[in-house]
Amino acid sequence: MRILRSTVALGALTLAFPLAAQEQPGKSPARSGANIEQTDSLEFRLSPELQKSLDDLAVAVQALAVRIATDPQVRAAAMQVASGVVITAQQVVTEQSVALQEALRTAAEKIATVQITEKRQLKKAP
Repeated sequence: MRILRSTVALGALTLAFPLAAQEQPGKSPARSGANIEQTDSLEFRLSPELQKSLDDLAVAVQALAVRIATDPQVRAAAMQVASGVVITAQQVVTEQSVALQEALRTAAEKIATVQITEKRQLKKAP
């Protein structure tokens, strides 16, 4: 059971890492004199050893997914792990609901401020 949990967690991280590391078009810093536009993205370059390890891990995760789909005992264990994750997430959301609501409210206010600023700049532009 512990191996299954570790494998699932590692698989999720493995899948998330390449997606987060992809370069976003139009996000490269523009260099014009002293002005440097900063972006919120990073560029990662994987070493060949890490890439091979990630590929091997992807194969292992895929084999595990096939095994989960075909083996009833493994499927039951995976369902237990998944239900545990859901229960834990529900508890975290319940316990942290005030903080989450405040964070969402702050994010909404920031988005609204940026949108208003952009609309004003568009109206000022000839």
